[in-house]
Amino acid sequence: MGNSKYLVEMNDISVEFPGVKALDHVKFNAIPGEVHVLLGENGAGKSTIMKVLAGVNTNYSGTIIWKGEEIVSKSVEEQRERGVGIIFQELNLLDNLTVAENMFLGRQPVTKSGNIDWKKMNQEARRLLDSIHSDINETAMVSSLSVGQKQMVEIAKSLSYKCDILIMDEPTSALTEKEIEALFALIRRLTAQGVAIVYISHRLNEIMEIGDRLTIFRDGKYVDTVYIKDITVDQMVAMMVGREMTNYYPKVEVEPGEKLLEVNNLRQGKTLKGVSFYARAGEITGFYGLMGAGRTELMRAVFGADPFDSGEIKVKGQTVNIRTPEQAKKQGLALLTEDRKQQGLILNFSLNKNISLPNLDTAMTKFGFSKAKETENNQKLADSMHVKTPSLEQLAKNLSGGNQQKVVICKWLNTDSDIIIFDEPTRGIDVGAKAEIYGIMNELKQAGKAVIMVSSELAECMGVSDRIYVMHEGEMTGLIEGEAMKHVTEELVVGYATGANTAAAES
Repeated sequence: MGNSKYLVEMNDISVEFPGVKALDHVKFNAIPGEVHVLLGENGAGKSTIMKVLAGVNTNYSGTIIWKGEEIVSKSVEEQRERGVGIIFQELNLLDNLTVAENMFLGRQPVTKSGNIDWKKMNQEARRLLDSIHSDINETAMVSSLSVGQKQMVEIAKSLSYKCDILIMDEPTSALTEKEIEALFALIRRLTAQGVAIVYISHRLNEIMEIGDRLTIFRDGKYVDTVYIKDITVDQMVAMMVGREMTNYYPKVEVEPGEKLLEVNNLRQGKTLKGVSFYARAGEITGFYGLMGAGRTELMRAVFGADPFDSGEIKVKGQTVNIRTPEQAKKQGLALLTEDRKQQGLILNFSLNKNISLPNLDTAMTKFGFSKAKETENNQKLADSMHVKTPSLEQLAKNLSGGNQQKVVICKWLNTDSDIIIFDEPTRGIDVGAKAEIYGIMNELKQAGKAVIMVSSELAECMGVSDRIYVMHEGEMTGLIEGEAMKHVTEELVVGYATGANTAAAES
């Protein structure tokens, strides 16, 4: 029997994947009505232990005590019946169904005649969306939603099950400020009703605001459990990475070179309303904006992934016609997409194959394709990125989010592009991996590349960028550069991003 104050106690939990010990005799517990934060670098085992509790990973050793009784976590359905809800970091929605159909998949309400009660299902979906202050249409196709909107649907869906414990894995990674506020209000309502929330996040300021207790894992091992009120952000980081980290955003001074990319008056339906910008060699050009500002759409249009109506793109001073990613690649552009799982990687391919995909030429000899040359070249890239993997033959889907992101970077470094666009490069990855990615971006800058970074994290955008463009509803509302960058404030940038300030900052 366990200690009755705990809703759940997990002791001595171990999980092994091929070549990786994901969890090594760790423990975790949760109390009704608390927000218990799980913190650790990517690959620390946070998602793994929660998947054990939720019945996703059933191949584990150790004991789970639920409401004072020892149980075995055998399936998602059984754990859901017990009262365990989980919102996955990897969204589990079907694009070809509506929001309401996704929320009630496999348990649709039926009429007396046995048909699906569409009216009741849509009404119930509406009620759940309203409860989290979301204006997403319940009859919209999921394929039409942004990543952030899909996240809100997942949250609403999880509320349709009666949970005693709700696990949120990186719930805010794609949400706007307004959506985050609504989520936090919802969390407070749930904990007031006695629901335990397990909150996995890398956003340390959020953790300080919403969390009660904190458990830290490192490299699959348990480090400590503490009350958040008794700890500082710096202490959190030190426990998480096992070392002090002082400079989150290392700046490297480089004299900017020529304009490698110029975009003039780009228009795309109602999404992009005559957007112009440029990016120089030896410089990190940041793009900030709230959800729906059009930053990702702009980068996809420039890269030839989506069509645009009118406008001019110049590379190294020459007007170019880019209408496909292949043409963009030939002009020296690379795009690291926002959604690494859907667009950045082929998850069932090995790391070797993923890294080679954009440029098979690097593995060619005069006798044709050389597997040995491919592995040697890709191993150098993987080592330079500190990718944690037993081998390059490991499948991409078996890596943690941060390591997957590093593989996407390897893949594009393999093309030796001059203009590298990073769309949300640190979404859903931990402090240690973030610092490594900032380091990579600085190295590219020093090598004379034009680095473009789209980021929803304001501190990151201000800390890493040399110049910042701010977008609001498909328009460029602000540019901060030169001396103004030394005095930039969050209020100024958010003012541009909300459309409150529209005049570009004086450079």
